[in-house]
Amino acid sequence: MSVLNGIAEASMQDAIEKVKALPHYATKGEWVMTDARHDSTSNAFHTTVPCITGRIVGISTVSRAEHRVAQTREIVCTRKVMADVVARGLNVTEVAHDIQSQVTRFVTDELRAINSYDTWHLKSTKTHLYWCMKNCTGNAHDLRVMIMNISRHYQGDHRGCHNESRCRLPGYVPKRKLLSDPAAIRALEGALKRTSIYRYAAHYCRCRDTYWIESFNHQLLTYLSKRVHFGDDTFVMRMNLAVLDWNENVQRAATSHRVYLNARRPDRQAPSRVHRTKTFNFVKHIWEAYVHLNKQCTNVVQGDEEEGSNDDGFFVPGLEDGDFVDDDDDDNDDADDNDDDDDNDDAEDIVEDEM
Repeated sequence: MSVLNGIAEASMQDAIEKVKALPHYATKGEWVMTDARHDSTSNAFHTTVPCITGRIVGISTVSRAEHRVAQTREIVCTRKVMADVVARGLNVTEVAHDIQSQVTRFVTDELRAINSYDTWHLKSTKTHLYWCMKNCTGNAHDLRVMIMNISRHYQGDHRGCHNESRCRLPGYVPKRKLLSDPAAIRALEGALKRTSIYRYAAHYCRCRDTYWIESFNHQLLTYLSKRVHFGDDTFVMRMNLAVLDWNENVQRAATSHRVYLNARRPDRQAPSRVHRTKTFNFVKHIWEAYVHLNKQCTNVVQGDEEEGSNDDGFFVPGLEDGDFVDDDDDDNDDADDNDDDDDNDDAEDIVEDEM
């Protein structure tokens, strides 16, 4: 277990060093993603929070024995994993997560970093709202202004729309009926102001998402099925294997692109990357580490045997060279052989007398 833990820690440290080598790191630091993953759908026994920048730079697991309430276990794991990541030397300047109030307070008050909410978990995220988050240049005020411009767009006023938008082109014909009823306009503006994006614009203006973590949690099902309960040691071992697998194969090169057609939306033909075949070199590294450790243990034992050994090759602690130990077992065997010979002679004498 210690060998596998060491290899996983080395893999995460290597991921941190690659982040530090990025051009923007020296001036801006790095933003990370966190999200909780429970080992079962209800009353979870283990809760895990990975810290990802693309590759996994830290991970923490808390069991029910350490914290009984699964619903509040995420903040415990987040504190633990962020402390580990910072201790490894990563300058974390921003943390993105899926709208967890306790994590938000920890990031802003204790970690003193920028807090961002994940855009994937928003039910109200539509084309216009996502475009606003993507193009507001990280400014919360501009994000609110662009969101409210959606109402003017549906009224036919496109002065606030982007210069490259289709609605700014000559001959543009809207697909929907333009709003003209004041009650309908007030209803749309009220709905826009009630969205989480408008109310918490400071947490959405950077348009962060946690799709890397969602992909990692999907891969975890290969190593940690939610239908099976694992003990603490086995759970951590399988989690380390998943970390090594992810860090080795994430962001691997693509061989080609494939287009999947949607029968409901034939106009959408977004290409999908066809990645190279996964590699599992981490299995070889684990095996080599175990073999190296076994050689070290063998050398220690052999050194002890050379310090205390006799000509028969038996290891006797504290025995000096040139000293011998009588083998009582050999003497006993000789005595037993002599007794057997005497018994056989007596039996032969009895048979001869009877004949």
